[in-house]
Amino acid sequence: MDYQLTKNDGKFLYPILPWMDFMRLVSALLVTLAHVDVWGNGPFWADRIFYTISRNGVPLFFMMSGFLLLSKEEDLLTFFRKRGLKILIPFLIWSAIYEIYNSQPFAESGVTFGGIIDILIRILRGPRATHLWFFYSLIGLYFFTPILRHFVARASKADLLYVIVLWFFITPFMYILEEYTSVKIVFETYFAVGYIGYFLLGHFLGRLETSPRLLWIASALFAVGFVSTFAVFYFDLPPQNNEFPFRSYPSINIVIMAIGAYLLLKAAGERMPAWLANLSSRVSPSTFGIYLVHSFVLVAMVAAWGALGFATNVGPSILVIPIVALVGFLISWGITAAMRKIPILREIVP
Repeated sequence: MDYQLTKNDGKFLYPILPWMDFMRLVSALLVTLAHVDVWGNGPFWADRIFYTISRNGVPLFFMMSGFLLLSKEEDLLTFFRKRGLKILIPFLIWSAIYEIYNSQPFAESGVTFGGIIDILIRILRGPRATHLWFFYSLIGLYFFTPILRHFVARASKADLLYVIVLWFFITPFMYILEEYTSVKIVFETYFAVGYIGYFLLGHFLGRLETSPRLLWIASALFAVGFVSTFAVFYFDLPPQNNEFPFRSYPSINIVIMAIGAYLLLKAAGERMPAWLANLSSRVSPSTFGIYLVHSFVLVAMVAAWGALGFATNVGPSILVIPIVALVGFLISWGITAAMRKIPILREIVP
């Protein structure tokens, strides 16, 4: 794939991909949209449409990470020094912030060494806020990335497709098979579960040349995935007690929808007007920070709206939800952009 050369502060040339910046912008907006859950008074189908669309946000982030990380060549020390600290510092800081905010562990005893250790243990045990689960999967993939880089550097297209199809069978397909049949996988397949498939899909699909035929395929995949996912959430289809078959990010319907969304957004990003390319390049560096701060912003927006004497469940959802998501996104972007200008705070919104 050809890279566009762009100047950095008028001094250096570095490779950028405008479509990747555009996809980051859209993904950050979708993640914000996913958590707008107390606004509007219906109809219910409007709420479910926006929620269904928002389910593309996290898979797109995983696929973009796979495309960017698996394309580079670095030795282990360089990789973990550059990438490890970049993800580890915000992981610990934001986990501690959300833990202190939600649990107030120092309210009675004050700040103690034992209390800090307890917080660290709880962080290791699991996410301290719902959306922080992303860190745990991403860190696991980071540990595996140097191995995946060696694989993709030498793998043929058939090799890549083999692993992707294997993951598709072991993860999305088996969720359904194990739910509705007595079939269980007892072989050691840990190397092909979780989000590694999205990682490899991002690498593989990102290098496909956009063509009319590919766009038709992407549109069909997105349509099938969207309709099936919308039906699951609108009609509350079974199984309700197990989210993995049809409600989780590695569910077969969401995987299909996300593949279509990735290819369509890539094509749109390759053809976007100059003003949108400029906007995307400005937002792109802040997207990870937007992901981290948007939860606080949305909670604050609800509190502020209530303090002004207004109810959140007023107005048609078809208008209210996207407006609130856009406002929350813009505020989160503003906060993140401001933090990135302060040297110390910049480290927690990389």
